[in-house]
Amino acid sequence: MKPIVTFLMSSAATAYGGSETYILNVAKNLVDNFNIKLIVGRGNFNEDFIRLVNNAPVHFLSVPFISRSSKFSAILRKTRLYKKINDYDFEALTAIASINKIRRFTSDSNILEVQYPTESLIFPFINSNIKKIIHFHGPWLPLPYTYTRSIINRYAHAFITCSKWSKEILEQKFNLENVKVIYNGVDTNFFKPDISHDLRIQHNYNNKLPRFGTVGRLGKSKGTDLLFKVASEMEGIAEFFAVGPCEEDLFQEISKSKISNFHLLGALPNNELPAFYNFIDCFVLPSLFEAFGITLIEAMSCGKPVIASDTGGISEIIDHENDGLLIKAGDFNALKEAIIRIIDDRDMGLYLGKSARQKVIENFTIERTYEELKNFYFNVLK
Repeated sequence: MKPIVTFLMSSAATAYGGSETYILNVAKNLVDNFNIKLIVGRGNFNEDFIRLVNNAPVHFLSVPFISRSSKFSAILRKTRLYKKINDYDFEALTAIASINKIRRFTSDSNILEVQYPTESLIFPFINSNIKKIIHFHGPWLPLPYTYTRSIINRYAHAFITCSKWSKEILEQKFNLENVKVIYNGVDTNFFKPDISHDLRIQHNYNNKLPRFGTVGRLGKSKGTDLLFKVASEMEGIAEFFAVGPCEEDLFQEISKSKISNFHLLGALPNNELPAFYNFIDCFVLPSLFEAFGITLIEAMSCGKPVIASDTGGISEIIDHENDGLLIKAGDFNALKEAIIRIIDDRDMGLYLGKSARQKVIENFTIERTYEELKNFYFNVLK
């Protein structure tokens, strides 16, 4: 009988993002070796989640979390309390209100893995025979977990993170032991160079100009405001496209501006992302901090040159001027200069794109991620 692995991620069914994409892909591809269950929040389920549960033998429980996209979360973000407990924490903490449902749902599980540290506060209430894992998608620990980790970690059997950089901080700063690094991976047969992909853009743009794009939760932490500023100085030179949910303040700034070459496309389901990557000429990730950057390897797998901030675990992905360009995080001039380099030197862009795909094939395939996860889970069960 296959072991049962249950993943808890409150936003997995209702939001788009790198972590959400990761967990849905993991669930889909581990079903050959494990029985998979998901615990998610309530709300409007996204297309990726609906496609998963309709096409894979995955069971799920939806419990009444306070969604990060709720009106309550919008109010919270405007208060002083938000600096200590953010909307992700409230979303996770409300899991405790549904602990009886969760306990019944996980009663036959062998492993319970949470994807956000605050979610681990349910560990003391879960059957002691279940192996419990905290998956850190970065080393930034929320206060509810930080204050309670000496207690919670007694119930945790293992820890996973997505980069060596993140592992080093977790072990040195927070005294965690034996943190396992498992890099995120992508399906290189899905994310691949393909000029036949058709992406319908409703915005007016100059199709004769180079196209630069970014994907993620659009806001200051992702450097989207910096990219918008660059775009404002490059009208008539390049077109810029941004995919993902946008922070309200930045959305209002962009909407009210008269800048014609920066286009907000909203969130796209995972199956439409290859078309977007093939639509643009270069991918840009100017984040102020980034533990890994799954969108980065998606674009690289599509054979695109990439520009990214040299922060966090990104240098574990990109070798500067060999398979991408690294810039100092938050440096407007460096970002603009890198974009101009891509525009002026087309041969360099082609070389970087070809090298980028090869880098992903050799180091960041989804098959490699699943194999490492499978072995890790079986070792935990031993």
